[in-house]
Amino acid sequence: MLNTNLRDTAIRILKETPRTLGRDVVNVLARYNRITGSSGLLEAVSELKNILENAGLPARVHVVENNSRKGFIETPAGWDPVSAEVMIKIGGKIVERLDLAEHPTLLSAHSPGGEGCGRLTVCEKECSGEAVLTSLNPYDAYKVIDARLILHYDKNRFHEAVPYTGLFLQEQEVKHGKVVMNIPYRLATELMSRLLVKPDLEIEVCWKAEVRYHSKGLPILVSCGDEPSALVVSHVCHPKPGAHDNASGSAANYLAAFARNIIGDARLRSLCHVWVPEYTGSVFLEEILGGLPEYVINLDMVGSKQSATGSVLSVVNPPLFMPSEASAALYISAKSVLDTVESFEGVAQPSVRYDVTPYSAGSDHDVFIAWGVDSGMLNEWPSRFYHTDMDSPDTISPSQVANIATITLLSAIILGDKGLKDKATAVYRAYLKSWYQTKSLIYGRELTLPEYRKIEKPALKLASPISTRFIYKKLGREAFYKVRGLKGAYTYLTVYAPLSEVYGISDHLSKFISEEFIEWSREEIEVVSKIWEGLKTYLR
Repeated sequence: MLNTNLRDTAIRILKETPRTLGRDVVNVLARYNRITGSSGLLEAVSELKNILENAGLPARVHVVENNSRKGFIETPAGWDPVSAEVMIKIGGKIVERLDLAEHPTLLSAHSPGGEGCGRLTVCEKECSGEAVLTSLNPYDAYKVIDARLILHYDKNRFHEAVPYTGLFLQEQEVKHGKVVMNIPYRLATELMSRLLVKPDLEIEVCWKAEVRYHSKGLPILVSCGDEPSALVVSHVCHPKPGAHDNASGSAANYLAAFARNIIGDARLRSLCHVWVPEYTGSVFLEEILGGLPEYVINLDMVGSKQSATGSVLSVVNPPLFMPSEASAALYISAKSVLDTVESFEGVAQPSVRYDVTPYSAGSDHDVFIAWGVDSGMLNEWPSRFYHTDMDSPDTISPSQVANIATITLLSAIILGDKGLKDKATAVYRAYLKSWYQTKSLIYGRELTLPEYRKIEKPALKLASPISTRFIYKKLGREAFYKVRGLKGAYTYLTVYAPLSEVYGISDHLSKFISEEFIEWSREEIEVVSKIWEGLKTYLR
């Protein structure tokens, strides 16, 4: 049995958490093109299952069907990219050539195959042409642009890298011969600049893409202890290399399982580890596990070399009307593990950048929060090479992956010990109150933290978070782009607002604005309110 000195406990756990093993798992996963619905994801999960079993850990794989639905979440068709290439020519001279082997994110996930050559047209809203260059959302562009090739660019991704995008089509949406590819923002601006200077310039684009559609399903890997009450979840999907997002979280989850097996602490027996395709796997976990856990720890984008990624590690809280013991345990554990640098007077200080943050949607913790489960997330943001082909293993720190695994296990120990849990929750609650008071002073905003109280779970729960794809299909393009363009709107509309309704929280828009330090204009508030009124009808 480990003692209850948290720093000593952290040190003992860390000794059983080999850094090289975390590095090896990151490298293994980064070899696979792990796009949701792909054979590469199935192969990566199969290899991770073997790694678990070789370490003496239980492991089983469940498969979710393609083209299925749970709540507001749809699973896509099975899809494998075989080969792809795009060449851009000016005056018969090749100025750029990109292929799938060198740039695994070249094809938008689930893009149909096809080939051809055509003159490049730049598109800002609605247009047509043989080959169209656009920054429109790829799914929207696929739906509305009449073209054989759509070249997508994204100014919000690392400008030298090929961005990762996904259509995530269901079988009935596939239009064979209509290809969607991604190119670096640097290349897109170069092409647009040339056309701006010389509008009649002919830029020829030739492309070829071979893909295979199938129905192999989506894998979910489960490694559970006895009667699991706490769950550690990591999404294992995303294209090659996908190191920070999210081979890192998957490796940290494995390391936690590995160390737990060695430590043998009774408080860790009920811990369960799962690896899922993001959202599309986690929404099926209640059926797979035979019930819901009491706590969830989500590991998504962790353990990076912060000097390379520019990241800050965050403990992400659930909405404030759901007081969280999981987030309390995560923050206290993070301080116990990460505060290892001494000040001049010998006081322990943070060794990496980390903090707490208000609730933010966008990962698998959303699913469990929508179900009313106490869930916290460890996440690093921003990430310099996020969703690009440059998200490589050399941006990951093996020692930090081991630290994340240690934080995870220490959190589970706290949650499994009522005395420790109550003390950690009280301390964290006081810290969170101070954190909000400090932010309020800085930003000139008033916020009174609600009194700590457990809200009774309602008889009914949300089937899932609301997806932006659902918003697009039901409320249209205009609402979809407003949600994407307004910071905080996604979190509010997809989880916070629907969950507030289920819990009977009144005036939840103003509470959200205050809680998240949102700065929306009156017009923007009206836009969000109108979209929410449209979405509410689908909750009944």
